[in-house]
Amino acid sequence: MVGGGPAGALLAFHLARDGAAVTLFDHSHPREKPCGGGFTPRALDLLPAEPAGDPLPLRRVHTCRFDSGAGDAVELTLPRAVGIGSRRLVDAWLLRRATEAGARHVSERVRAVEPGLVRTTSGREERYDLLVGADGASSLVRRSFLGPLPPDRLAMAAGWFARGESDMVVRFTPGLAGYLWLFPRPDHVGVGICAPLASVPTRRMLTRLETEVARSFPALGDDEAERYAHIIPSPGTDAASMLEIAGADWALVGDAAALADPITGEGLYFALRSSVVLAETLRAGGSPRAYAERACDEFGRDLVKAASLRARFFAPGFASRMVRYARRSPAVRAVLADLVLGTQGYLGLKRRLVRTLPRFLWQMAHP
Repeated sequence: MVGGGPAGALLAFHLARDGAAVTLFDHSHPREKPCGGGFTPRALDLLPAEPAGDPLPLRRVHTCRFDSGAGDAVELTLPRAVGIGSRRLVDAWLLRRATEAGARHVSERVRAVEPGLVRTTSGREERYDLLVGADGASSLVRRSFLGPLPPDRLAMAAGWFARGESDMVVRFTPGLAGYLWLFPRPDHVGVGICAPLASVPTRRMLTRLETEVARSFPALGDDEAERYAHIIPSPGTDAASMLEIAGADWALVGDAAALADPITGEGLYFALRSSVVLAETLRAGGSPRAYAERACDEFGRDLVKAASLRARFFAPGFASRMVRYARRSPAVRAVLADLVLGTQGYLGLKRRLVRTLPRFLWQMAHP
């Protein structure tokens, strides 16, 4: 297995616990990954049990403020808490669970993968029956078997980690087809912004973020904090983009499989869920190809639907209308909260909105 982030570590945990001989190559631990670090409740439900002396290093957050970027905002109370933490600490926690289950961690960089063989930069060679790419958005395994992702399936995120405190905030950024976020971690705040890769230069994104933070959240404008940037990959509008993620003796999970939500950019749940689906498929005697089909059926078609809806979500005026409606209607706030938590899928979104319409109209007429 190449990559020891959440997808790789959780898969290694399950396979090793099932008795498989698992070697996990990852040279980068301990590391801080540049992302929000938010685990939705459904993502938390997929994690191993917390040992008595080794609790999950997360901060639990029960509210989220949505800001249209045009002067309107609404505070959402989340039915279940989101856990937010440093990826350096959370990833290390998951890797400990994997090695305790019997997985072998090799702290070396993989430089090449060939049919049946992995080579590292130190000259190590190891043969495999199944190779899993869990090595992120720039996955070597993916490039070796499929080639690079097309630019229209990539978004760019940039930001910094700031000292201080903050609420959880999501602010849309008119003109960028994206949003900025403040994610409060246990001892600092993740400050970031994202937009489609080809839409705006990274430097311009960072300038927009710095300007917005200086105006609205000046305590988090840490000029000394190192700036980061990273790519967020997601499926395309065709289900074939999901079915490509496995072959006869290889499979991709997490960012390597391009499984982030095209609208929200949330990828941690799909990283963990893809690992569970692959482990369950192998446990049942299925092939990696069967994993791709099952992943497509269980959550992939919803991601493909999200890809087709993304332009509408970031169309001019949509965020302002959504926030205004949510301020006046508990029914709309409930839909928005469920979208944040991932419990409302995109395939069923239109049906739910239609069912909500009578109550929404009554609430708008009787504020």
